[in-house]
Amino acid sequence: MRKHLCLAVTCWIFVIARQPVVGQEVRAGITGIVTDPSGAPVAGASVTVTNLAQNVSLATETNETGAYLTPFLTPGTYRLTVERPGFKRFVRENIVLQAQDRARVDVALELGEVTQSVTVTAEVSLLQTETATRSQVISNELIANVPTQGRNPFQIAWAAPGVIKTGSWRYLRSFDIAGTSNISINGSRNRDNEVLLDGISTVRSNRTVIHVPTMESVQEFKVLANTYDAQYGRTGGGIIAIVTKSGGNRLHGNLFEYFQSEELNANQSELNRAGIPKPPNNINTFGFQLDGPVWIPKLIDGRNRLFWLLSYEGMRQRSADPGVRTFPLMEWRAGDFSTLFNAQGQPVIIYDPLTTNAQGLRQPFPGNRIPAGRIDPIATEVFKFYPAPNAPGDGPARVNNYIYPSRWIGDMNQWIGRLDLVINSKNTVFFRYGQNPFSEYRGLVFVTDPKQSNPAEPTGNAPLIRNGRNWTFDWTSTISPRMTFNLRAGLARWEETTGNSFGAGFDPRRLGFDPALVAQYTKLQFPRFDLGAYQAVGTDRLLNVTANDAFAGRHFMKFGFEGRRYNDNAQNPGLASGVFSFGRGWTQRDALRADPGSGNEIATFLLGYPNSAFVDRNIDPAYRGHYWALFFNDDWKLTPRLTVNVGLRWDYETPKYERYNRMMRGLDFNAPSPIAPQVQGLNLKGAVLFAGVGGQSKYSFEPDRNNFQPRLGVSYRITDDWVVRAGYGLYYAGESEMGAPQGFSRRTTAVVSLDGGLTPAVRTANPFVNLPAGRLLEPIGASLGAASFLGEGLTVNFLNRPLPQSHQYSVDIQRSLPGNLLVEVGYTANQLRKLPISVALNVIPAAELGRRLPTGAIDTAYYTTRIPNPMAGLIPANAALNGATIPRQNLLVPFPQFSSLTLANVPIGRQRYDALHVKATKRMSHGLTFLASYTLGKTLEEVNLLNTQDFVFNDPKQTPLAKLHANELDTPHKIAVTGVFDLPFGRNKPWGSAWGGPLNALLGGWQLNWHFHYMVGWVIDYPNAKQVRPGSAELPKSERTMARWFNTSLWDDPATGRRVPVQEAYTLRDFPLRFGDVRVPNYHNWDASMSKYFYLHEELRLQFRFEMVNAMNHPWFRSMAGGFNNVASAAFGQLSPVQSNLPRFIKLALHLMW
Repeated sequence: MRKHLCLAVTCWIFVIARQPVVGQEVRAGITGIVTDPSGAPVAGASVTVTNLAQNVSLATETNETGAYLTPFLTPGTYRLTVERPGFKRFVRENIVLQAQDRARVDVALELGEVTQSVTVTAEVSLLQTETATRSQVISNELIANVPTQGRNPFQIAWAAPGVIKTGSWRYLRSFDIAGTSNISINGSRNRDNEVLLDGISTVRSNRTVIHVPTMESVQEFKVLANTYDAQYGRTGGGIIAIVTKSGGNRLHGNLFEYFQSEELNANQSELNRAGIPKPPNNINTFGFQLDGPVWIPKLIDGRNRLFWLLSYEGMRQRSADPGVRTFPLMEWRAGDFSTLFNAQGQPVIIYDPLTTNAQGLRQPFPGNRIPAGRIDPIATEVFKFYPAPNAPGDGPARVNNYIYPSRWIGDMNQWIGRLDLVINSKNTVFFRYGQNPFSEYRGLVFVTDPKQSNPAEPTGNAPLIRNGRNWTFDWTSTISPRMTFNLRAGLARWEETTGNSFGAGFDPRRLGFDPALVAQYTKLQFPRFDLGAYQAVGTDRLLNVTANDAFAGRHFMKFGFEGRRYNDNAQNPGLASGVFSFGRGWTQRDALRADPGSGNEIATFLLGYPNSAFVDRNIDPAYRGHYWALFFNDDWKLTPRLTVNVGLRWDYETPKYERYNRMMRGLDFNAPSPIAPQVQGLNLKGAVLFAGVGGQSKYSFEPDRNNFQPRLGVSYRITDDWVVRAGYGLYYAGESEMGAPQGFSRRTTAVVSLDGGLTPAVRTANPFVNLPAGRLLEPIGASLGAASFLGEGLTVNFLNRPLPQSHQYSVDIQRSLPGNLLVEVGYTANQLRKLPISVALNVIPAAELGRRLPTGAIDTAYYTTRIPNPMAGLIPANAALNGATIPRQNLLVPFPQFSSLTLANVPIGRQRYDALHVKATKRMSHGLTFLASYTLGKTLEEVNLLNTQDFVFNDPKQTPLAKLHANELDTPHKIAVTGVFDLPFGRNKPWGSAWGGPLNALLGGWQLNWHFHYMVGWVIDYPNAKQVRPGSAELPKSERTMARWFNTSLWDDPATGRRVPVQEAYTLRDFPLRFGDVRVPNYHNWDASMSKYFYLHEELRLQFRFEMVNAMNHPWFRSMAGGFNNVASAAFGQLSPVQSNLPRFIKLALHLMW
C-alpha cells in the first residue's frame, strides 16, 4: 500500500481589538476586568497566571478598559497574580480550569504598596457567563474511575444530555471505530459530529473516529451540544473536544492490569435459553502512564520548562467462537458416494453429465462411484487442504459433522506521547503523537491458531488489522496584551486491512489452474470454491486495505483559517483469483429439474464442472478532498453583566474526486440516449457522464462556495449565582459522498454451457475459454462514453447537491449552588435541512398503476405480458432487455435502457429535534463528584417518499415527502447519572481519621463509582400492509412477548379472521412508513465499581478495583426479528431474541500510582 504525504498551507490574520478576545478551543482561559477602589478600570496592570503543577507562568497586561485575557491554558489548577504600582498585589489561589472553561475573575485592587498582598482562596464560579455555548465537561475524576466496557473514554459521553448511542452496544473498545463513532448529539444524524483531539480533527471524511487516546492520557473532554463560536464547523450536530494530559514538575506514574474471564461473566440471554454454556473469554488489559520533567543529570534540567508524558495500553483477548459446519466425508472425496443420503434417508444417486440425452436425462455412475480417471486434479489438490470431519454429524445426511473451536485472538498496543516546552513566559509549544494498532483473528474454521498455515482457510478476518495515528503540533505566543497567536497543525491517518493472510500470494497454478488464465490475474490468492451446502474453501474476499489521511492546520486569534486535506485510498482487488461455484445441477438425473434423490455439489466439484465462475479486475481508487474555512469571532462585553458572542464562518469543502478521474459522475437526464435514434416509439433520455471527460468536472458534485454561517450568542449574568443565555448558529455538515468507480473495475463471468444447461462446456482449470480470445474482460472505463452501462443498474448523484444545513438554537438558565454544584435547565433545537435522500427513478408512473379486471383484481397480465421490444439487439449487456420481446412494465419506466436507476443525494430531506435538557453538575469536593442529566426530546423527520412516484423530477423541492413522523432514533426520555464518591471512612476522612493501620487498611480508602443510563426504546417500521382494524398497535406491557410484540390482530380480516395480504402489486401505498407508538424495549443499565486504596508509602498507592458492566445483568433487545413487518411472514410482530447489549461482565484490576 502506497502511503501518501499530505501538504497544507496555513495562514493567519492579526487584528488588534479594543478588548482582547479569543474563540473557544479545547483549552481554557481566564478573563476579567481589573478596577481600582472607585470602580474605574486599571490599565497596564501586570497579570501573571501560574500553572501550579508545572510552576510555569504566563504574563500579560490589562488594556485601557482594564480587561485582560490569558487563553490557551491546559486544564489544571492555577494561581492568578495582578500587580500595579500604587496598589497592593492581588493573588487568587486554586483556580481550577476544566476543558474550554472561560473562567471570569474580576479583580478589585486596593491602594497600597506592591510588597503588600491580598490573597483570595474562594473557588471560581461554575457559571458560564462569557459564552452562550451549551456544553458538558467530563472531568478527569469521572474518566479515571467510572467503569466502561472497553476502557474507551468516548463511552462516558453518554452522560451528557442529548447524547444518544446509535450503533453497536457490544463492541465499544477503543479500536471498535464504528461503536465509538456512532452517536447522535442534539438530534444529529448518526456520526454527523466533529471530534477534536487537542484541537485537531480526528475523524475521517466518512465521520468515523481515527484515533482514540488511552484513558490515562486524557485530562478531560467536553461535549459541546450547541456551539455559537465561529471557530467550529463541519458538523451537523455536536462536537467532542478532548484534551490530553501534560507532564509537570513531579514524576507521576500509574501501572495497571485488568483481568476479565468468562468465569466472572454472565451468559448471553439467547445462549441461556438454548442451554449453551458460556464460551471461553479471557481479556487482559495492562499498561502504564508516566509523566514529569525532562531531566538528564548534568545535561538537562527541564523543571519549570520541559515536560514529557508517555502512556501505553496493551490488550490481549483470547476467546472462543465455536461453531459447526458440514464437511464432505472422506470417501466422497475419493469419488465413492455409496454412503450419500438425503435428510429423509433416501440414497442420493450421482449422474454423469456427459451422458445427457436430448430430453435432458442422464445415466448414473455405476455403484454410485466416480471413476478415478474422471476426477479433476484440481479437486484432488484442493481436498488436501480441507480438514476431515471430526464428528458423526446429524441425521442420514451427516450434516454438522465438523466442530471447530475458532479461537478469537485480538492484540492491541496503544501508545501516546507528549512533549511540552515553555520557551518563555509568552511562548509555549507542544508535540503529541499517538497510535492504537490492533490485530484480530476470528472466525477461523480450518485452523485453530494463526500460527498454523492453511491457504484454504475461508475466514475473511485473518487478520483484521487497524491502526489510527494522530500527530499534533501547537505553538502559542502572546505577542502583546491585545494579541495572542496560536498555530496548530496535525496529521491523522487511518489504516485498515481485512482479508486472508493464509491464502494471500498463493499461486493457483499449484492446484492445476491454466497458466494462461492465472497470468491475467491482478492478485494471487487461494481461489474461492463454493460447494453449496458444504463448507466453502478459500476466502470470499481478498486483501482489502483502506487508508485515510487527514491534515488539519488551524491558526486562531480573532480571525482564523482552517485547512484540511483528505486522502481516501482503497486497495480492494475483490475476488481477483476467482470464485468457482458448484451445485447439484450437473450431477442430477434431469438436467432441467432438480429432485432430492439425485445430484451433489461435491460430486460436481470432483468432475470439475462449475455451475458458475467469475474473476474480478478492480482498480484501487484514490479519492481526494479539500476543506477550507475562514472565521471571525468577537466576544463583545456590552456591560459587566452582558456579553454578546458574534461570529461568521465561511466553509468550502470540495466534493470528493478520484485522483486519476476513474469515476462516473452521473447522468445527463436531458441528453438523448446514444441508442435513441435506433429505437422507435420511445423517447430515450440519459447520457452517462465521466469525470474529466467531455468538459466534465473532476468532482463528484458541483462545488458549492456559498456556505456562510452566522453565529450569535448572548449571556446575561443576573446575579453572581444566576445567568441566562441564548444563541443561534448555522452549520454545514461535512462531505463524505463520492462518485462511483463503475466501469473502471470489471467482473468477468464464465459461460459454462452452450446448450442451455444440458451439458457443461468448460472445466474448472479455465472456465473462461468460451470468451473472445479466451481472455478475461478488460475494464472499459469511459471508453463507451454516453453509451456506457446500457442494460445495467445505475446509481448516480444529484450533481447540484448542496451540503446539509444544521440550524441550532437554544436558551437556558444556570444557577450556581453551594458545594460546587451547578444546575442548568434549557431548551435546545436542531433543524436539519437539505438532507440527502435516494430516489428510485425507474418505476412505473402513478397514472399507469392500479389497472384492474372487472372482478376488481389487479390486471397483472397487463404489466407482465411480453410485447415487441423496440430496443432488441441494442443492449447486449442484459439479455432480459435485449430480446425480441419484453414485458410491458419494462417499457413503462422513464429510462428503460437501464435495468434500474437510482438518483442519490437529492437534497430535500428535513429533520427537527426539540428538547428540554436538565442537568446538575457537581465538581469534586468533599469526596463527591457527579453529573446527572435528563433529556425530554422529540426527533421528527421528513426524509422518505411514501411512494417513489411522488418524486417531482423537474423540481425536486416540490416533492411531497411522507408525513412528518418520528425519526428512527427518536428518544422521548433519557436519564443518565454518573459519579464518583470517596466513602467518608478512614484516615483523613470525616469518620475514622485516627484509625490505626489494620483498621484503616480494612475499612478506609473505599470509593464507589457508577454510571446509570436509561432511555425509552426506539420506534419501529410499519408493516407492509394497511391495518384493517382501527386502534393502536401498542400492546399493554403485560401482554407483550417476544413472539407478539405488537397487536398483530389489527391486520386480521374481521370477516374471515385471516391475515390480510401484503400491499397489492402495481398499487400505491396509503399507509405509514413507521409506527408512532410501537417501540422496542426501553434500555436501562447500571455500570458500577468499588475501589480500595492501600497507602504503601507517602504518595505511593495501590488501588484494587472490582468493576461490573451491566451490573444488574439486564438484557436489552433493541432489534425486531427478520420479517417482523411482513404480514406474510411467520415472524410477523416478533422481537428478536438476540441480546443487543453485553451480559454482565466483571473486571478485576490493580493500579499502582504515585
